[in-house]
Amino acid sequence: MAFTDRRTLDLDHGRISFRQAGSGPDLVLLHGLAGNSRTWEEQVAAFAADWRVTAWDAPGYGQSDTVEPTVDAYAAVLAALVDALDLPPFVLLGHSMGGVVAGRFAGRYPDRLRSLVLSCTLLGRRQPAGTPLGEGYRARLADLETLSAEAYGTARAESMAAPGCDPAILKRLAGIAAETRRDGLEAAMHVIAQADNSEALASLALPVLVLIGEQDRTATRELTDAVVASLAAGAAAVRTVTLAGVGHAPYLEDTAGYNAALRAFLDGL
Repeated sequence: MAFTDRRTLDLDHGRISFRQAGSGPDLVLLHGLAGNSRTWEEQVAAFAADWRVTAWDAPGYGQSDTVEPTVDAYAAVLAALVDALDLPPFVLLGHSMGGVVAGRFAGRYPDRLRSLVLSCTLLGRRQPAGTPLGEGYRARLADLETLSAEAYGTARAESMAAPGCDPAILKRLAGIAAETRRDGLEAAMHVIAQADNSEALASLALPVLVLIGEQDRTATRELTDAVVASLAAGAAAVRTVTLAGVGHAPYLEDTAGYNAALRAFLDGL
């Protein structure tokens, strides 16, 4: 089943866009810095027969308006979206930047969730508010400003995927990354830079799946180990799965392995 076209809702903060498909219990998907709701095409194809799958465009992505660039503001927008859609308790999956938002949402609104999936993500960079973006983030913004959309997308795809990735998969990743808006990217970078989800994750007492890319150069093992350690400090029932041979985009690099790990977790709820 393919995603429907984007839908939009006008919320208190402004407009939010999203895609939704399927029927059944609810699965909500949050993309990363180089993504948008199209990130999840393969997961919708796999799960929409059994789940109602909702994938947002984060503030500043797709047709979504920007908001204050803090993780709490992003979590509040997500809460407003799921309230507007009248979703019952749902499974929340966040990838990379989306995982930072998902972790904060879980800490603030635990009663809204059945379980949490954290995919190739981190606690946040834990920098004080007002700290300038780091050199790597500034370089990425400069690339977005100076390169063509196609060249920018290709550069992001190559940085995300593990060496030797299938060119067809790189092309798909590049096409999604090429749609990135500058306002959304810069705001999301500030969200990651300032977030610290250590306390939020330690407060959880629900099932959590942590997905790790074996060759992920973005959410490195050190960063994902910190996520797992924060979860272990609380009462969450944590399962970790390391996906072999993939980098920072396992949802496309190894769709079968990614979906199998996710399905095994969902079937066990």
